[in-house]
Amino acid sequence: MIRRSSPSTFDTACADAPRAAAELGLTDQYRYLLGRSGKRYLFSTVPADRLADYPCAIVVMGPDVGRGGRTKKPWIGEIDRDGKRRGARLTNRDLAGRTALVHLLAGDAAKRRLVLDDLAGLFASDCES
Repeated sequence: MIRRSSPSTFDTACADAPRAAAELGLTDQYRYLLGRSGKRYLFSTVPADRLADYPCAIVVMGPDVGRGGRTKKPWIGEIDRDGKRRGARLTNRDLAGRTALVHLLAGDAAKRRLVLDDLAGLFASDCES
């Protein structure tokens, strides 16, 4: 089931966890995101401040509210093979306390680019990428 709030929000792209994860009680750890093409991509949840531990991954972070009510914008990008973030600039403050979704199944840079392109149109215009 897909949660829909408005056609261009982060929630539009989120789908329920895979059935196997739900049956194992792991719905907080896995999530599908739906691409513009209709294809589903499996993501795992990880602490955003640990992204460097996931080289060659696609990363998505939904909008969030930080301490003091500061809005943190959604972000989509990738972690390169050296553990560096590729996408809009993010500071450690932007990552603090957030959870990220990582997709680890796009095996090379060309495949990651295809997935990023498929996902890019699903996020609000204020998404940083």
